[in-house]
Amino acid sequence: MGYLILSLVFATIGNISVKLSSGFQRVIPSITAFVFIGACLYFLTLSVQTLEVGIAYAIWSGVSIMSTTIFGILLFNEKASRRKFLFIILIILGVMIIK
Repeated sequence: MGYLILSLVFATIGNISVKLSSGFQRVIPSITAFVFIGACLYFLTLSVQTLEVGIAYAIWSGVSIMSTTIFGILLFNEKASRRKFLFIILIILGVMIIK
């Protein structure tokens, strides 16, 4: 589970870096995005050696979506709506049910 948590942290940082890269026009955020997404995939690969792939991927997908959405709202002034939060809650519930 530790590898999955590391993967989630790196995925979130990588996704934020993609946004900061302005379509890969800015060098440092672009490099950061590739490094962190690569690390994310590495640790996701390690996590599926001890977790079922369906469970690991469901958790990874749901938490990645949730964290990226929350950071988008907090850091980039993206729109926060009831609808957006409702669907995030549904994703979390789906992950909890599958586990």
